Amino acid sequence: MSESLFFEQQDGSRIAYKVYEPCKSDVTKDETPLVMIVGLWTPKELLMGLEKELAKNRKVIVLDNRGIGESTVASENDPCSIDLMAQDTIALIKHLAIKKFNLLGWSMGGQIALCIALNIPPQLKLEKLIICASWLHLTTATRLDNVYNLPKWYYAKSLQEQRREITIMFEKNFTDYLLKHPEMFDKVVEVMFNARRPFEIFKRQWEAIKQSSFASKVHMIKVPTLIIHGEVDKLVSIQEGELLAHEIPDTIFVRIPKVGHMFWPMEPKSVIIINDFLFGKNNADVRNTARCLL
Repeated sequence: MSESLFFEQQDGSRIAYKVYEPCKSDVTKDETPLVMIVGLWTPKELLMGLEKELAKNRKVIVLDNRGIGESTVASENDPCSIDLMAQDTIALIKHLAIKKFNLLGWSMGGQIALCIALNIPPQLKLEKLIICASWLHLTTATRLDNVYNLPKWYYAKSLQEQRREITIMFEKNFTDYLLKHPEMFDKVVEVMFNARRPFEIFKRQWEAIKQSSFASKVHMIKVPTLIIHGEVDKLVSIQEGELLAHEIPDTIFVRIPKVGHMFWPMEPKSVIIINDFLFGKNNADVRNTARCLL
């Protein structure tokens, strides 16, 4: 089991991360490490094993965005921006002495990944980009506006309360899946109950999302890009993912049927598609894999 490690940014923020090394000697290895960035108000543990699956074939690095989970900030009222969180990720890559890397961002993490792809320092090389459940223009997340406008957030005081909160806050298709998979439900409850998720950091992150747009710039992304989106995503509609795919030149767009924002627990075959892309299969082969599997 990978232990959390830490490094400190110049502004006093302390960024927590984990490194997963390939655990099997008899599998094909990808020499380029994969950096994974999670979404809004989300600890790295909510990847729910996706990082470990992908680490079977390569080194994987996951981090908590500043102020969330095990990462800290000097003050919860400090400014936050997509650019600042992108700088944290780049600083981590440099801290680990990585020169070339692949990048996967989910939801808000997709926006951070886009920012990185548009601002790669000359000493680093981004080889491939994966954007999951993210957007070109965010227009459908009114539920999060409602959360933002609350005077305070009431945190669950027990695992049972946390379970009820998840059934209210998460998409119905995902909570229906969790009800059919109680072991997974227990893990999600435990992660959400134990993770440090300050409401003020959520508000700073939501403000950062609302103030950020890469719509006029993403056409400048030149690296091969895979965009994955669940067909029934209620938080970020699939149309927003399609618009993003239309603007980035060298893109494969994969729609995952019958799943929403958190697509990978409900469709584990998505790992095969990600692996095909990272191993350098051509666009037609990756699309064919997606058609055959989904």
